[in-house]
Amino acid sequence: MPGIYKFSVNSKRKTVKLFNFIKRQPKMDLSPEQTIKRLVDYMPEFYKTQRQFITCIEFLENREWSLALDSLIELADETGHYFSEEFWLGLANSADKMNLTDKASYCRKKIKQNADDVKSKTPFGWTTIKFDDTHFQHHISEKHKEEWATERREKDNVQELLTKEGVHFKSHGRSGFLYITENKKIAEVEFELGMNGLILYFNSLTNWSLPIKQTLTDDDKHKIKNDIINWATKTKNAIEFDD
Repeated sequence: MPGIYKFSVNSKRKTVKLFNFIKRQPKMDLSPEQTIKRLVDYMPEFYKTQRQFITCIEFLENREWSLALDSLIELADETGHYFSEEFWLGLANSADKMNLTDKASYCRKKIKQNADDVKSKTPFGWTTIKFDDTHFQHHISEKHKEEWATERREKDNVQELLTKEGVHFKSHGRSGFLYITENKKIAEVEFELGMNGLILYFNSLTNWSLPIKQTLTDDDKHKIKNDIINWATKTKNAIEFDD
């Protein structure tokens, strides 16, 4: 799925599994250097071309932890986006350890502002953009999505499918994935159960996922679509492509 998610407060089902995976991550007592590097590592791609992010990396390379912290605060403030509570708490704790009392206090105030303005928690590695009281847009860390994908593939025993040509159906309740295997390569198409059958998020399919990430050609994608249609006909599954 794309790196930007837009939905109302009543339609967050697609991100529940990723959110639950993030909640299971262990809490750690890290040094300011470790904390800031972790925040950088889990920064959504959208922000990685921003001036403040680039200067943060430079300060980290020069071991200037307080300036790197300042850059992340400026990044969040200047975008006007709501960064996660864990982001601000990590900066606050790091500021405490560097005796930067005013900055620690400022970061904790941002946590309260999140609670007042968004009225729901933004998971670590996510940011929230608010349109109104019921509609939000989110940027999500690619690293989190890769971790979630790895866990999901292990659960679905995807490695065993590499030698089994065809379309393989794996359901996770009202959603799941079709794994399409061809010549020991696998493409993944996410689906959701709709009113009239499976809604396939085919537009977001751009790569073979395994054994390595590889761009699909137009011919590849056309053949995959036909394979899915043939599979649906054979198994009597009603399907609807999002394209």
